[in-house]
Amino acid sequence: MLSVLSDGILLGLLLSVAAGPIFFMLIQLGIERGVAAGMTLSAGVILSDVFYVILIYFGVEWLSELPDFKWYMGLFGGLILVAFGLATMLSKYKPPEEVKITTRTYGGYFFKGIAVNVFNPFVFFLWIAVTGNMIEREMIFQERLAYFLAIIITVGLTDFIKLLLAWKIRTYMKPQHFQGLRYVAGVGLIAFGIALMYRVI
Repeated sequence: MLSVLSDGILLGLLLSVAAGPIFFMLIQLGIERGVAAGMTLSAGVILSDVFYVILIYFGVEWLSELPDFKWYMGLFGGLILVAFGLATMLSKYKPPEEVKITTRTYGGYFFKGIAVNVFNPFVFFLWIAVTGNMIEREMIFQERLAYFLAIIITVGLTDFIKLLLAWKIRTYMKPQHFQGLRYVAGVGLIAFGIALMYRVI
């Protein structure tokens, strides 16, 4: 069981340091709106991961064998990333004291995390690979659960640490830096969206 947990923690660390679209969104949101807002986004991502794992565990990996599944998912997911990137670049930064944070606002962060993760086909294939590894190692149900929880908890904890660091950085930033950060995050999301569409096309 210890080896299963250590392997899950290692994979979780590798996933957390991967500079994907979620990374850019998380850092930007953490610097601008704080840890709670960033963790709400992270919760949406984690929930979509759980959704994928449950689907794959119950044998829905056959979806990946459909001839156009990867193409449609990649194209749609890429368009979503490009749209989020453009929206980020075109929106103006407002200081926290000028922004009224409501339950609806947090709901938006949560569903944004779900949308970006669900419509990224590479996330789906990643969890197929992880599930296949569990089957290949002949893990029993308790070991599979421990392995998955180790991955998810590690990702969640590292997201929390990244958000704490991001919130600390904001004290050294001026308003123009925040607007620049939006451009960087937007360009990053657009680049990932275009790369995603290029790979599937």
